[in-house]
Parts: sequence; C-alpha cells; structure tokens
Amino acid sequence: MSQRFYKIRGDTLEAAYRTMRAKYGADAVVMSTRQVAEGGILGWFARKHVEITVSVPLPAAAARTPSAAERKYAENSALPGKTATPRTREEFEQIIREAQRRMNSQPVPAPSAGGASAVLAFPKRKPETDAAPEELRREMQDIREMLQVLYAEHPGAGLPPEFAPHYRTLLHRGVARKTAAALLGAVVKNADPAMLREPRIFTERLHIEIRRMVKVTGGIALHGGQCRLVALCGPTGVGKTTNLAKLAAQFAVQERARVGLLTCDTYRVAAVEQLRVYANIIGLPMQVANDAGEVAEALRAFRGFDLVLMDTPGGSQFNLEQIHELKGVLGAARPHETILVLSAPTQADDLRSVVSNFKCLEPTSLLFTKLDETRQYGTILSILAEAGLPLSYMSVGQNVPDDIAVATPGMMANLVLEGKDSRG
Repeated sequence: MSQRFYKIRGDTLEAAYRTMRAKYGADAVVMSTRQVAEGGILGWFARKHVEITVSVPLPAAAARTPSAAERKYAENSALPGKTATPRTREEFEQIIREAQRRMNSQPVPAPSAGGASAVLAFPKRKPETDAAPEELRREMQDIREMLQVLYAEHPGAGLPPEFAPHYRTLLHRGVARKTAAALLGAVVKNADPAMLREPRIFTERLHIEIRRMVKVTGGIALHGGQCRLVALCGPTGVGKTTNLAKLAAQFAVQERARVGLLTCDTYRVAAVEQLRVYANIIGLPMQVANDAGEVAEALRAFRGFDLVLMDTPGGSQFNLEQIHELKGVLGAARPHETILVLSAPTQADDLRSVVSNFKCLEPTSLLFTKLDETRQYGTILSILAEAGLPLSYMSVGQNVPDDIAVATPGMMANLVLEGKDSRG
C-alpha cells in the first residue's frame, strides 16, 4: 500500500502522538522523532518542541493497482492465519464486547487517542450476581489474554515499537507470552511514553510490576501452643525429602522449635531410610505411616510439638489413581499447609500439568527447587501467575540446611530480569 509522510510538532512526544492519532487515525505509524527549536533571538530563548515524522497509508482508491505478478506474489507470501492488525484487533474487540454483553458486564471502550496506555488498559469485570457458566468466564479470560498478546506482538496496534525489545527479552527468559504481555501492559499503563523510552526507567517499572504480580507466604509461621502440620507433595524427583530435611533443620536449630518428621512415602525404595538418616543427624523423632489410620496415630504422638513436617510419596502427575489415594491420606491428616514442590528446570507445559492434576490436593503454596540447574526463571513467574498460588520457598542445591530461602517478590524479580539474586 502507498504511503504519505507528514511532520507533526508538539510540546512533548505524547502531545505529538495524540495529535497524530486524532488527525490521521489508528493506521498512522511514527517513523522517527527529533527535537527542534522555534523562535528566539540568535539561538537564544528558543522554545523546544518534539517533531515526529508520520507515515499514513493512502486510501485504497488512490493507491496504484498492483500488477498480476505483484498480486500473485502477495498471495503466496502471506502467512497462513495472519490478517492485518487493525482488522484483527477489531474482530477481537467485537468478540469481547459480545461476550461481556452476555455476562452483563461493562463493554470494552473503543481505543482512544491516548496511545499505548489507553489501548492496553483492559476493563475489569463487575462482580457477577448471576451465576455465569464457568466455561464462558474462562473463554472471556482467554480472549482478554489473547488481545493483550496481540497488542504486544504487533507494533503499531497499541504498543510503541520501541518497547518490543523488552517483550522479546521476557520471552527469551522463559516468561510466557500472556504473562509478558500483561506485564508490559501494566508498565505502560498511565505512564509517560517519553520517560519509558529510557531503558533504566522501563526496567525499574518492570521490576515493580513483577513484584506486584508475585504473591508470597513469608514461609511457615509457627503459632505458640499449636502444633502446625505442613505436608510436602509433588511429582517424583523434585526433592521433597531433601527440602523437608532443610526445613526441619532450620526450624529445629535456628528457631529452637520442637519438630517431628512424618513420612508416608513407603512406595519409593529407601525413601524411609533417607529421611531417617536426616532425622538422626538433626536429632529429630520420626514416624512412618502406611495409611490414613497410622497417620492419625502418628499425629497423636506429636501432639505437644511445634511443627510436624509430612513427607508424601511422589509420582507422575498423570497417575491420577495415586494422586487420589494421596488425597485420602491428606484428608485424614488435615494439614494446616500443603506445599506443592516443583522443579525449576521442568518445561512449562509439564509444570502446568503438575499444577492442574495436583490441584485436588488443595495446595496452599508452591516451592521451587533446583534453581541452580536452570536460567529460565521466567517460567517460574508464569506458573505463579497462572496457578494463582503464592510462593513459599526457593531451593538451590543439596546442602542441608543452607540451600533454601524464604521467597520474596524482589528475589523473583531479580531472577527474571538479572538471572540471579543477591544471594548468588
């Protein structure tokens, strides 16, 4: 399509951008920016302005008719499933308006002339008084997330092209597309685009938004006079027993708490002996339970303790029968906290299936292990955002009791943006 170029001046870049949108519409694209000076005497007292060069596509009627060869080339060059960004955006917005109308929600406002911050601000749903179908609510959320990704991945559709490298960096570090798009939308919302073009400022705001996204528990909290039961569950090989020993050693040695160990992991060969070795080294009592009845008996023996840490058998997240058996055991034990243990190097799709299939155990938080075996820390952030569960601990090695730390939002932000935390 043929283009025509114009120059627009404003007191600020944002003012010039608003003028461009108001005058030439959503199809206009900023090609370049520069500062200019007007007025003054011999170069003194001149007013500084921002001048942008704008590219505007000509109407179809004014454009040259392509030749047969050009039409054939265009048809064979088009990517399957791709359409023009404005058209795609309108289609998504229409779908959202229709879905929200069905859910008695507020309609999506049309994109305003306010630039990226206006486009990326998605409306919040009203509290639903009528019980809308769960499937419709999930569909609605999926559409919102798809539209955010659309804006992030198509410069000119709402996100200034200068911010695209930040989006690609998040993807490179393992952040899922939906999570990365949501983060960028939060960063640019109600912000001055001119300030965000400074990489340091953009990174600082991104750090803030990641900290806001990450919820944490602050670790296991003891209550005086009450015995707290905390169970660790998860798939095979994630390090449940080792990290249970780390937690036991920290509370017994550093907190001076009375700690007892309870294991139900009688499936794995030598699992009981592994935990018994740790119990003997730390000097803690240990009970073994083979079924729900023995769990209740063991808990009566630990009645006067401050903390009981319960180890459970690991298994495939696809072995639903075994997970159902474990649910029965946990139902008899009734732990105050159930920590789902996940391995950081695991692929994102496999982590999603673990969280989904272990959801029936009603985990209260997540614990990520083996952080020293990956650099894709963005995957952890995405799983936290998708699961809606807080983060309790993060573990980096085999040393008992040192290689575990209470998770903080700042720690997660440092890992995603810098590849490390202050702890190293």
